[in-house]
This record gives sequence, C-alpha cells and structure tokens, in this order.
Amino acid sequence: MFKTCKFFLFALMGCLVCLPSVLAHEFIIKPVLMSVEPGEKVPFSIVSAHVFMISQEMEPADKVEASMINGDTVTPIKLSSNPTLMTQDGIVLCQKPGYSIIAAHRKGVIYTHTTQGYKQGSKKGVKNAVSTSKKYEKFCKALIRAGKADNGYGKIINDKLEIVPLTNPVSVKINSEMEFKIIYDGKPLSTDVVATYDGFSTNPNTYAYLTKCNNQGIAKVKITHPGTWMVRVQAESKQAGKDYDIHVMRAVLVFEVK
Repeated sequence: MFKTCKFFLFALMGCLVCLPSVLAHEFIIKPVLMSVEPGEKVPFSIVSAHVFMISQEMEPADKVEASMINGDTVTPIKLSSNPTLMTQDGIVLCQKPGYSIIAAHRKGVIYTHTTQGYKQGSKKGVKNAVSTSKKYEKFCKALIRAGKADNGYGKIINDKLEIVPLTNPVSVKINSEMEFKIIYDGKPLSTDVVATYDGFSTNPNTYAYLTKCNNQGIAKVKITHPGTWMVRVQAESKQAGKDYDIHVMRAVLVFEVK
C-alpha cells in the first residue's frame, strides 16, 4: 500500500523536511524551457541547491558530465562554468519531435566527518576523523518536449540510480497522481520519494510531497501545482574494504506540468 501525505507533519506542519549537513545540496538540471518546437535550442544550467532551484555552490567542472538522449542517440554536451550564477551551463538542440532527456552525472566525492567538520577525503586521508567516510554520487534527468509528446518520457538510461516516469507529464492534471518507478542497479527499489516544484518555498531543503514506493519500486506523487517539478530519491550501500564505508547515491528527475 502506498503511504502518501500532502506535507511533512514532522516539521511542525510548516517547513516540511530539512536534510542535515552541507552535503544535502541537490544536483539539479534546470532548463530555460521545458517544452519547445522541434528545431529549437534550449539553454540549461546544472545547479547545486538547498533552495529549489537556486544554485548555491558550483559543481566542480571535472566532476560533472552531461549528455542529450533522444531514442537510442546519445550526444555528449559541452558544459561551461558560470561563477556568477554558480552553475555549469550548456545548450541542447531539440531536433526531433517528442521527448528528449538531458542527463547529468556528478561523479562521486568522498567526505569524512572530523572534529573540524566535514572534510573532503577518506578517513584514511584526513586527520581527526570521528565517523565513517561516505562517497556521494548524484544523477539527474530533465525531460524536454519538442512539439507533440511521445513515449520517450519513460526511457530507461541505465543510471545506477534512476527515476523513470510511468505517466506522460502532458496527460497529468492538477491534483491528480503521477506514477514513477525507482530503479537501483537495474532492479526496483522501495524507498522514500520526495517531490516539489520550482517556487514552492524559499526554505532550505523543503519539499511539497512525501511518499514511499511499493515493493515493485513504484511511487505515486500528487501533482498539486503547474510548473517545473523535481522528484528525488536516495540509496545507500555499504562498501567494505574501500576508501569509504558507505556509497550514497541520489537521483533527481525534472519535468514540466501545465
């Protein structure tokens, strides 16, 4: 049975949920436009944010890669750093009708909690470690529609952790539910799912919706407002014998509802 709620009650019915520590920045693709005519170019930014979707730190250029996916065609995207807005920026050409996917990957970075706070590096390589080391790796996809919608919204791109919409965003009506499947290492994952839309709140780490997948990795999110939405999940695995103890993976899906 799905467990859903309109807002997080455990945040005094106000600010919903707050994720602790500076490591909670979300890795988000923010296109200028989510729906265009075939042949149009779409600028986009990769943001690192606590307040969605305003970038608060710039991801290192050597840790980020992006590509445009349309059907079976994968095209690497050249990114440029924008220190003013603290983003990595790119442009894609939506040549073919239907949905395309902008996909990005923030390669894993290891952090360790020390007596002086969180430090980049493993517990073997930093001084005064007080807890285990964690490797943080992030994935994001954004759906861009050129002209008439097709079934490209549901394409699986085989990220280690991936959110796959089972509902066409074009068909979603406000205050109806949209289905997603969460896949981890090629298998369905039952986990917590959070979602929000651009402009919902200026409070850090605040989401508009919380639910949990069923045993088949399927979650239902109630879409309560038109605009640009993001859905986010996290998975962790223990890594014995490596430079880090836990591998933390996060995935975000960005899409538009009108």
